[in-house]
Amino acid sequence: MITDSVEAASSIQAETTSAYKEKPTTENKALLRPKDITVTAKRPISTQASSSTHISAEDMQAYRMQTVSDIAERVPNLSFTSMTPSNPVVTVRGMGSSEDHGSSSYTPILIDGVSVPSFALGQIFDLSDVDVMRGAQLTEGINAFAGLISAHSHDPGDKLSATASFEYGTGNRKRGSFTADIPVNDSTSIRLAFGGETADGYIHNKALDKHNTGGWHSWWGRLKILHTDSSGGEWRISLHHMINHGGNDYFEMPENAKKHISYSTDQGKNDTEYLLGSLQYHRSFSEHLNIDAMFGGVGTKWKYWNPRSVFNAVSGNSAPTQQIGGSLMLSGTFGKLDWKGGVYGQRALRSSPYDFDMSPYYISHTTADLGTTEIAFMGELGWHFAQNWKLVPSIRVEHVDSSLKNWTSSISGDVPTAFSMYQSLPDQTISKTVPLPGVKLEYSPKNFSSLRQFMWLSYTRSFLAPGYNPFSNYAETASVPYSSSYGNNIELGYRVGDKKNIWSIEVVGFSNFLSNLQVAATSKLGETVVATAKKAHSRGMEATIHWRPIHNFQLNGFVGLTYAAYDRFIYGGKDYSGELMDSTPISNFGFSGAWTVIKDLTVNASIIRRGRSTLHPSSNVENDPYLLMDAQIEKRWKHWSIAIYGHNLTDSGYYTRGVPSGRVVAANPRQIGLRAGVSF
Repeated sequence: MITDSVEAASSIQAETTSAYKEKPTTENKALLRPKDITVTAKRPISTQASSSTHISAEDMQAYRMQTVSDIAERVPNLSFTSMTPSNPVVTVRGMGSSEDHGSSSYTPILIDGVSVPSFALGQIFDLSDVDVMRGAQLTEGINAFAGLISAHSHDPGDKLSATASFEYGTGNRKRGSFTADIPVNDSTSIRLAFGGETADGYIHNKALDKHNTGGWHSWWGRLKILHTDSSGGEWRISLHHMINHGGNDYFEMPENAKKHISYSTDQGKNDTEYLLGSLQYHRSFSEHLNIDAMFGGVGTKWKYWNPRSVFNAVSGNSAPTQQIGGSLMLSGTFGKLDWKGGVYGQRALRSSPYDFDMSPYYISHTTADLGTTEIAFMGELGWHFAQNWKLVPSIRVEHVDSSLKNWTSSISGDVPTAFSMYQSLPDQTISKTVPLPGVKLEYSPKNFSSLRQFMWLSYTRSFLAPGYNPFSNYAETASVPYSSSYGNNIELGYRVGDKKNIWSIEVVGFSNFLSNLQVAATSKLGETVVATAKKAHSRGMEATIHWRPIHNFQLNGFVGLTYAAYDRFIYGGKDYSGELMDSTPISNFGFSGAWTVIKDLTVNASIIRRGRSTLHPSSNVENDPYLLMDAQIEKRWKHWSIAIYGHNLTDSGYYTRGVPSGRVVAANPRQIGLRAGVSF
């Protein structure tokens, strides 16, 4: 059952409960409301309070969130940048836009506990919920510098059932899916999910006289097993596979991009694929000891080729990656003490070749293999030193090895003068071990009969690992690693609401003091590299509200304010000090509502405004403020459902990427569609 943030906060000292939520009903569903969460299989007693948003499967369907960028636009102080709609990079409170240029992850994305590239959520399917945690996280397994996004697949049900749905919408988009829950016996169930989608996209290429150069076709599937052993341990085994093939006809001059018009002479390529496996185990021995373990891995492929017109050259790469890792977490409570501790480890390998062919004038080809090994030990101790107060010190010891192998660069040209250069480097490595302390003061009064309250004040030291620039064309820059980033982060939060869940409010203020912040930049040699801003800061607030004045009607709202800027950043002879970080609007706010007009007939609607921001990586282009409006009307019968939806109903035109040539990528236009489903 979904529990709002105030309820969750007051249950910290209560009995351990499962983090796998039961399916909410229309009546008790809370749209985009904050929630105190954890990314492990069970919620430990020492739950960490932080600014967070819980998004259910019903939320994703009602507001048609089908990529992580759809989520980012509808959550306070989240943004994104993307070269195509299915390859977003999330920024949290201003931090993160440069992570696709290096090997560090500002905001890790997890599927069933396994870390994945952001494009793995470029096609959301069969998820029970997604949890978004803002701010550095020390004891949630993987290192999280800016925040954490954790997606959970549906658990198998204990009754034989199946569902099927079909959707048709703007851009000749057709989507079909099928799921089935198959109980094997009283202790074991299986869930199957598979589907596919095709679309022409939303680009009119006038040079080729085609409407499908930005289109795609994809397939996905998932197998999940849930088994409860004789000792009460819960085993979750899941296997996920997704394939997406599509065009890449998105970069255009602003006046054309906003109209979704292209004059490219080819459509480019944007093909992605991943295969992911996850094993999760939870067992509660007693209130004194709980165990959560996860082990998994993922292999990904991304073939990305720009149309020649983007840089007047054939450019792109094919970048496979492999990641494997796991965690072991223990938690429990003894009297006035709560505790949590464990170990996390991950090994990642990424191949990063890149071609730039402007024949006969200039041709470059680079190869680079990036390797990262992360090992962390973490723990926290909660001391209930007074009736309503708890002090929670925490520590994370992070060790990272980063390597650059097989780096080569060949550059040549024939016009106007023939030239040729070839360089290579021996293997490069850099290691770093850092202690990351944190402390939190929590206040949870118990003497209010009608209200639930929770307040916290926290300090967290955060760390982003050093690494190498995989797209360097010259040995002199490829051999020099970029620096580690550090943050000193302060957060103050307050939640209050009534015990009947009629209303709740959460307000969070934060201030992040950043040093050596990793920033994507262009070197004096024309390379895309990760530079470091000596000093930077990010400060602001988030607020959310939930109100259900009558049983069949509820309203939810949010506001996010972020001021993220460089305090001292000089690069390439230019002083960027005082400039705002890109892809980060100073303000964003929105409202959503759900109204059950009559039994089984529901209307959902939302309106969101996002403020002005500059584009990544070229901050010369700005996004004007824009509105996003979504709506859906859904009617349900015993076994059938039908819905009409609209996405970006105001047809707002805005951009998601910009390059120094002045070309930009525009977000998708208005989309309208029909969805029908059946359960049996």
